[in-house]
Amino acid sequence: MTSKICTPSVIIVDRSEQFLTLFEKWHPCEHHKSFRSIKKQFSRQKPSLIVICINSKDDEDLCQKVTEFVRIGLSNMDTRIVIMRNPEFVIDEVLWMEKFQVNGCLLNNEKNQTINLSILNREIDTFLHIENNRILHDAETDMLMCITQFSKDNEPVNILLQNFSSTLSSLCYARCCLHIKVEDNTTGNITYHLPNNNELLTRYNQALNLPKLPNYLCSALDEKKPQINLLPENINLKPIEEELGFTIGSYLTFPISSYNKVLYLLLYFIPDTDMDKVSMKQINVINKACEQLTMLLERRQAETSLKKQYQRLKNTLIELKGTKEELKNQEKMASIGQMAAGIAHEINNPLSYVISNFSSMDRYLNSIMQLQDLQAEFLNSIDLKQDHHVHALKQSIHDFHEDQDISFVLEDIRAVVSDSHSGLTRVKNIISDLKSFTYSQSTDLEECHIEQVIEETLKILKYDIDESIKINKELSQLPEFMAHNGLMQQVITNLVKNAAQALTEAETKKPTIIINTSLKEDLIFISIKDNGPGIPEDVRSNIFEPFFTTKKVGEGTGLGLSVTFNIIKKLGGEIHLNSEVNHFTEFVISFPISNRSSDK
Repeated sequence: MTSKICTPSVIIVDRSEQFLTLFEKWHPCEHHKSFRSIKKQFSRQKPSLIVICINSKDDEDLCQKVTEFVRIGLSNMDTRIVIMRNPEFVIDEVLWMEKFQVNGCLLNNEKNQTINLSILNREIDTFLHIENNRILHDAETDMLMCITQFSKDNEPVNILLQNFSSTLSSLCYARCCLHIKVEDNTTGNITYHLPNNNELLTRYNQALNLPKLPNYLCSALDEKKPQINLLPENINLKPIEEELGFTIGSYLTFPISSYNKVLYLLLYFIPDTDMDKVSMKQINVINKACEQLTMLLERRQAETSLKKQYQRLKNTLIELKGTKEELKNQEKMASIGQMAAGIAHEINNPLSYVISNFSSMDRYLNSIMQLQDLQAEFLNSIDLKQDHHVHALKQSIHDFHEDQDISFVLEDIRAVVSDSHSGLTRVKNIISDLKSFTYSQSTDLEECHIEQVIEETLKILKYDIDESIKINKELSQLPEFMAHNGLMQQVITNLVKNAAQALTEAETKKPTIIINTSLKEDLIFISIKDNGPGIPEDVRSNIFEPFFTTKKVGEGTGLGLSVTFNIIKKLGGEIHLNSEVNHFTEFVISFPISNRSSDK
């Protein structure tokens, strides 16, 4: 599961074989006398140390070729190169160090043998340190790439977590891992494990006492942050250690959470021999990875929710299309295309907030990730004690923080989320109104007492209408007729509320609404009139169209009068508008007397 450095490879280069006795009891090594065999060696494995033994001009020519091949041809600056020469053969050591970038020049004699072997061992340790840092850097890069994959791929979360586990195992030197799906805060089940061994799965369940989660794992659920710690004394991992072939020294728990709920708990076991290799730098990288994964999972969940909402809106549009046959008045009703355009226009503003905010969030995330990369490089330079580079990176971080205005970014993220919430709430309200518009309510006729309907409606509206508005009732004694009490109440509510809102917005002096009922010949009339600003002549023809409104943006959906018109037509009546600008607005509803109950 993890990238391990192989046993250090040492090669001896010369043509004389005179130096081989020096290394017989020192270290496993290979002896090469030709340039071709050395090239083959590099195709198999990168050597840790090359000892260039020079005893003759031929040795010097061969070693020069090898050094140029390694340093220039392969651009390999990691492999350590040390010259070992006999006292009788003199070379220009400065030239070898400057031109061929060898790491040391040693003199081969009996007196210096112990010191020489010590220096060679130190060079191997230096290579191992460089190689270990490279592997660690590669693991960090793989982790960042894996997190990026989370944001791009549409694969299930469990598949993405398996790829993520591989990179995280390399970073923390873990030899085995478990994915525990958390059912609630106290129980969980293993859904994935490596090595993939059924016998190991049984031993994992026994050691961890699953499905009930042990206390040391529950603490990771509570804090929702990665934790690395020594193993508790009460856990028996000997059967697992026997199966794996190494002693476990510590463990890492990595919670995968979304919207403050832990979905998975990743558990990694680290060998006792590798515990000292896990530094604060790796822990910080792991913590940052946890934060980024949480944000990406929450974003994916939000996108899924938005897709479902889109599907619901799409279904609503289909329902709206189904009302086409009921829109009898072609002059006052828009076509299906106009309805769709009205919906698109109405929801465009709130959705544009959300879309714009996603762009801002994307830029903010890029800035934060770039800052994280600079900080990671800064910490790496501190570990390597590159003081001159540390100072430059520190200034770069400061300049980046100022240029990108990170303080503002962190502050603005909350505002972006708030704006998005408001925009989606607006879309929700529009969808709610659409449901009222398309709801297929029963229109079975029943005996309707219009005076009683008006009185009950006004009782409900008195809590919703400004007290300064006076409502006058001029109700005639009308016969009962066949209508629908609930739908008639909705009609009166819509018309009275519209009148009250128009009076309030126009700040009309002595605002008054007059409700009048009368019986003329074979028609029952209901009139609702206000002394408000009136309706301009150029918009009167559109007043009953869906989504048409004269109110300010965000204050009306334009469905109230359209719903009213639709209800009256279903009940067999008609509605007409009379208005004079700056004087009055009047809606007159009429029903044929044939709807009387006596004629039923």
